[in-house]
Amino acid sequence: MADELSLMVTLSFSKGGAKIPPRQVSKKVTITGDAFTHGVQTLVAASEAEIAQVAALGNPGWVLIINLDSTNFIEVGALTGEYTIKIEAGEFALYRHDIEVSATILALADTGNVNIEYFIFED
Repeated sequence: MADELSLMVTLSFSKGGAKIPPRQVSKKVTITGDAFTHGVQTLVAASEAEIAQVAALGNPGWVLIINLDSTNFIEVGALTGEYTIKIEAGEFALYRHDIEVSATILALADTGNVNIEYFIFED
């Protein structure tokens, strides 16, 4: 079966008279594996943590992380101490994880404990 994961983003902008009308892009993605994981995890302030992945999940592919906190940001990366994604309070990030770097997904909370919701689909 092909095209098991559907992704869609809508983007619009309006500030100071400048506008971008809504632009929508979508993509259907074929997932090689059949596993995925979803959960809520608490990140302890200033302490790097691995985002939990179920044992059946091989290599992570598409990842959606939602920062559920109203104050603190988080940073996400694949290597200890190296973060390439910053997710502000109340924001989210949708990306394809680079398994060439590492199959591990690491996250670091800013200054307070932060709850995140995550979805990880096997590559």
